[in-house]
Amino acid sequence: MTAEPPDSSPISVAFLNEQTMSVDMSRILAVATRTAESEGASGAISITFVTPERMAELNAQHMGKSGPTDVLSFPIDGLRPPGDSDGPPWLIGDVVLCPEVAADQASAGVESELDLLVAHGVLHLLGYDHETESGAEQMRVREHHLTGRFGARA
Repeated sequence: MTAEPPDSSPISVAFLNEQTMSVDMSRILAVATRTAESEGASGAISITFVTPERMAELNAQHMGKSGPTDVLSFPIDGLRPPGDSDGPPWLIGDVVLCPEVAADQASAGVESELDLLVAHGVLHLLGYDHETESGAEQMRVREHHLTGRFGARA
């Protein structure tokens, strides 16, 4: 399913749901769009919801870590350079979320946790990282600004 924000946003979001937990797609769309637009992004983002088992496979394959995590991000084209509006469609990247892991770690409710994880994942697509303390602080500030919450556990 592809969702277009109602206000002619430069962001399109495609969803793939491979798990059974209920997820508010319109809320996820709003957070993903708000996050990408706040960084001046345009293009397409895909968001896939997976089971803990599938997330554990992806975590092992791509991060070399065992067990499921809450969110993984796979940048493709990332942030489009200013003035580069011609050419093929811009694929910002893919975010993979595990709602069950989010529910297990949620301290302020599952929807709020998913908001934080979506913002966190999209920020990774746009070049943010938390490998250094200053990078982590920048992400926490952006996440708080976008969702009212600090720091994903990813």
